[in-house]
Amino acid sequence: MAAAYKVLKNTAKAGNAIIGAGVYSAVLQHGESYLGKVIKISNTTDDPWLDYYHDIIKCNEGNPHVPNIDKVYVDHYYEYYVANMEELSPACDFDDCDGFDKGELSDTIRDLIQGELTEEEFVITWDLYEQEVFPEGFEQFFRLTRQLRDQTDIKCEDDLSWNCHSDEETRKLDLHSGNIMFRNNTIVITDPWCNLAVDDHPSMENYIEESEDKDIEYQCQIWSN
Repeated sequence: MAAAYKVLKNTAKAGNAIIGAGVYSAVLQHGESYLGKVIKISNTTDDPWLDYYHDIIKCNEGNPHVPNIDKVYVDHYYEYYVANMEELSPACDFDDCDGFDKGELSDTIRDLIQGELTEEEFVITWDLYEQEVFPEGFEQFFRLTRQLRDQTDIKCEDDLSWNCHSDEETRKLDLHSGNIMFRNNTIVITDPWCNLAVDDHPSMENYIEESEDKDIEYQCQIWSN
């Protein structure tokens, strides 16, 4: 874990601004040479985001609802990884967006994956914004949510289907508004899982907030991980 913090410090010191952090990782905005790109640094290789990358993102290249990843470097010995990826926006921006609520959107996506909302009901709720948020229609988005439904161990807090896994191997649905971003108003699911032991894991966000190093500070906070 110490290696991840050293990588974070050196990356920030090189002029890359820390723009967000969560338990597992921090996201830094590339300098002027790489506009539109961010660097994701995680303090554990047990981060389920790696599962999301290998099992879903790479299988859905071309699907507009997953992030575009340039490359991922994983160091299992020192237990950290670094991913280079596109920069996304925390909010959409389109004309006539009155009534659009990102929190409601994330709630209905979570309900859809949990099986509490049908795809038909989801379409009825969001068809008014289809051209902006789902510009290619709903089918590719539903392809993604079906895969998430199939590969999530715990979809809600009372789901006990995880009993054959350890806490570190159990993928729990962690879909909230901070893990939903936008590319030209198209919705992108960035990080839908955490593991069952997430509350016991040292937080990258806390490390940054408690650090007295001048290079380790937020420039702005637009990502959640």
